[in-house]
Amino acid sequence: MSHYVALVADATGRYATVCVPGRTWSNVVDQLEDIGCEVIENQTEDYEAEDFKDEQSMKEVGLWTISTLQSKSNFVAH
Repeated sequence: MSHYVALVADATGRYATVCVPGRTWSNVVDQLEDIGCEVIENQTEDYEAEDFKDEQSMKEVGLWTISTLQSKSNFVAH
């Protein structure tokens, strides 16, 4: 399973970059759309493998997980 990074928008137009493990990009898009994200683009190539190694590394480069996006942000689902 790979990690993908998606630029997403919520219902208010705020943007976030979300790191999602998945088998394919389309699987990741489905997961994000299921929680109410508008997926803007695949930004995976803009990040290094070290950026995904732990929560602190992800925080340093501004990445959210699905769970932190839902529980620790002002995310508003579509």
